[in-house]
Amino acid sequence: MRITAALKVAALLAAVSATWPAAAQEAFDACDVLTQADAEQALGTAAQGEPVNPKVKRPKVIATCTYHGFKDGKPVAASAQFRFGKTDSEAQRAFDEHRLQVQTKPLMIPGIEGAFWSSKTGQMNLRKGRTWVTVSVGSPKLNERDMEQARKLAELLGKKL
Repeated sequence: MRITAALKVAALLAAVSATWPAAAQEAFDACDVLTQADAEQALGTAAQGEPVNPKVKRPKVIATCTYHGFKDGKPVAASAQFRFGKTDSEAQRAFDEHRLQVQTKPLMIPGIEGAFWSSKTGQMNLRKGRTWVTVSVGSPKLNERDMEQARKLAELLGKKL
């Protein structure tokens, strides 16, 4: 009886210690990579970030950043969503599977390991190392988004990764 209790305690300690590295993960804020100046350059107009409520505790990892503005009286936005794989190969596999799902061809962007534009979603996807970024620039309507604006922003973000 004592042996099984000791094994349970050992298993519990092993499980808890396995989560410690995850708890010690570095802080990340997507708006540190996609800055307001970057968004304004991509949109060609002034843009504002999401308002932050000082009463709410911010999470340690913020994977999405969006800036909103108006151009020619219509709303526009620039956003970036970051995903991270545990390894380069895991990130590449997930990235390639998504590219096949949206049925599109890869693009060549200097300094970026993989990239593609999805006209169905109006998003530019790029991968560098174990980081996968989804970028969208322009109108809330998917079919009105411009690939070239997203490509320019993707090139800029690729240099920062």
